[in-house]
Amino acid sequence: MTSQIAIRLQDAELAALDREVAEGRAVSRADAVRRGIAYLERSQRYRREEETLLGLVRGADVVYPDFEVLLDLPHPNLD
Repeated sequence: MTSQIAIRLQDAELAALDREVAEGRAVSRADAVRRGIAYLERSQRYRREEETLLGLVRGADVVYPDFEVLLDLPHPNLD
């Protein structure tokens, strides 16, 4: 099922969609929006998986002590 929505965009946001189309990364503005949503969904999934993995690491016996340092590394913002 699909739904149609209407949104208001700033000129810069619309220009970003148009650049995606002009540079061949999307076939239309709608496709660029769908790709942006897919990126958001992947980002959300990665955050959930990271939280799950960190929870497993924190609650488990240390099997791989070399990886313990990874718990405290800064993580880059995906946005």
